[in-house]
Amino acid sequence: MLGQLFTIGSTMALAGWVLLILAPTWRGIAQAISGVVIPALLGLAYTVLIAVWWSRGAGGFGSIEEVRALFGSTSILVAGWFHYLAFDLLTGAWIARDARREGLAHALVVPALLLTFMVGPIGYIAYLGLRTAWRAARPRSGRSRLGSLWPDFAARDPVLVATGILFWLAMLPTGLAYALDERVFQGVDVWLKPLKFELALGLFALTLAWFMPMASEAFRRSWAGRYVAWGFAMPATFEIVYVAWRASRGEASHFNTSTPVASALYGLMGVGAIILTSTSPVLAWGVARNRSPISPAYRLAVVLGLSLTFVLGAFEGLVMSMHGSHAVGAAAAGDAGLPLFGWLRSAGDLRVAHFLGIHVQQILPVFGALATWLLAARARPVVLGFAALYSGLVLALFVEAMMGRPLLPM
Repeated sequence: MLGQLFTIGSTMALAGWVLLILAPTWRGIAQAISGVVIPALLGLAYTVLIAVWWSRGAGGFGSIEEVRALFGSTSILVAGWFHYLAFDLLTGAWIARDARREGLAHALVVPALLLTFMVGPIGYIAYLGLRTAWRAARPRSGRSRLGSLWPDFAARDPVLVATGILFWLAMLPTGLAYALDERVFQGVDVWLKPLKFELALGLFALTLAWFMPMASEAFRRSWAGRYVAWGFAMPATFEIVYVAWRASRGEASHFNTSTPVASALYGLMGVGAIILTSTSPVLAWGVARNRSPISPAYRLAVVLGLSLTFVLGAFEGLVMSMHGSHAVGAAAAGDAGLPLFGWLRSAGDLRVAHFLGIHVQQILPVFGALATWLLAARARPVVLGFAALYSGLVLALFVEAMMGRPLLPM
């Protein structure tokens, strides 16, 4: 009987989650069933189980040993499971309801709902981070403590700004895990890669948001503008969640083809990387077409920086994927790589050129702004020359790595 009750309760909870996640247009029905009816039925079953079996169980809540003894009873264990199902579902219903009040797109909320379904408190914390980022990206008034500076920036593209802030907020729990977890993988702390991904992809999102106003209003409202925002936000979120999940298991996220599922997920991550980097040249196209009163040299630097991000960064990422490793040649024992970056010092490392290729979208526009400030009308050929030299440097470092030579030998 307890086995059947367990199955029925679990199936009911699953049905509630399906409604919340897959039927956002049935808001009233989903809230009534998932937020009231199913938790009430689970609560009723919980009440009966506790009434009948509580007095017969051993243990209590005074110590770990007592809790372990308490849940040694199958009936109390089922009751505890229903407790978990009911309150996680109530939390999910609240998240869905609160997200609508905040004006959050359902697609952004789905990852938090899935996390709440699987690992309740983590999903709740994820949603609080998402809501904080969304509120920061959409200020409720025209001014803030920083005057009009932050509202003006947030208005450039709320989806991208919220995504960038969310990724940087995620660095807090990841950083705490980094400080507490002593595990290492291939000589590196397991949480270092998620930290770097959160930092880099957050910067990527905010960079796209910064340049978005340089495209026309028509572009930003078009499919191309929506692709830049959502084409980055969704795959980047998947990448960070996947990398963090692998880190929690002490496993590789990249080049992990140990099982068919791992191969499929790694393939999806590769597709996601292509999609999110392809948003840069799409935005470059929008900036190039818009003839707003911006310095030609600076516009050129932005267009080239965004375009080269895809040309250089995506190409080198594809080569790494096909090679099956970022290393070319055998690394010496004890080679921990350069501090923070982890670039190998005893073998070729394709990550060096990939890093510089991805971050050209920040480096080249900064150079373009400085050149415009210092040289005015003469800045355009200087920007072209710098872009050519930078691309040559990245390609030279790529060739050097392919030959098995490190950037800075040991």
